[in-house]
Amino acid sequence: MAKTKVVVVFPVYNGERTLSSSLQCIADQTFIDFEAIILDNKSTDDTLRVAEQFCKMDSRFSIVRTEQHVSAPENFARAVQIGAARGDYFCLRACDDHSSLDFLACLVEALDRDPTKLLAACSTKLVGPNGNRIKSPDDAIFGFTKAYVSGRVPRNLTFPAEWIYGLYRTSAKDMLMARWFELGNPWCLASYVVSELVVRDLVAYVPGPTYDFTEGSGSEQRYGAKILREKFNQRLSYTLGCYKLRRKLPKVSFITRLKFLRMCWNDARRKTRYKIFWIF
Repeated sequence: MAKTKVVVVFPVYNGERTLSSSLQCIADQTFIDFEAIILDNKSTDDTLRVAEQFCKMDSRFSIVRTEQHVSAPENFARAVQIGAARGDYFCLRACDDHSSLDFLACLVEALDRDPTKLLAACSTKLVGPNGNRIKSPDDAIFGFTKAYVSGRVPRNLTFPAEWIYGLYRTSAKDMLMARWFELGNPWCLASYVVSELVVRDLVAYVPGPTYDFTEGSGSEQRYGAKILREKFNQRLSYTLGCYKLRRKLPKVSFITRLKFLRMCWNDARRKTRYKIFWIF
């Protein structure tokens, strides 16, 4: 029986300060049989030098350079395509994030155990200046489709957006890419893309390991809406895009569809962090 090939892709731009530590975290994983690819987005700092030095120390790591600089969502999309093309399972890793050392081993085991799942994910440890805290999913999201058919829909689809950095089966690529650019805005792309995997019960949740996400990247300041009209439009796009997922779920009553729409609207509020008129 052939071994499962696992690929970890680091889409990076100007990450010289933190890249080495993030690479080392993968190098130190208890699961050792992987390939790691550093996808450099035409960095203008010493990212490439850091990457080259690391690759000399560990032959499991290699570098792919983009021919021209692209946006962060485009570079991450390239990372998905590279990972899916070269491995049976793949995951993305931001250049300033880490994980527990059993992260790969536990997630690989989860996908090996259940071939119906396309994503294995764990809790998120948020690492901030005031300490750490754990983000875990709400129990209501598990068995979502069965509950939906019976008319039970949670008020919010509560799961860590950082599940975007979980471990994917290669066959998840087309589903990811179909939603990747729908929002037209990088803000909340992660939770928007993963939402389909959640409502269709395609996620294997693994308690124990953590993905360690460093807060303070400034993405909300760069990509978040600044005026009321933009906030409303982004929330509406998120809501309607997720509401379209009902077409991939079993047919249900009109009342249940309304509950699903309410869930999408509430989830859009929580993920975007926009309140319209400070009320809803």
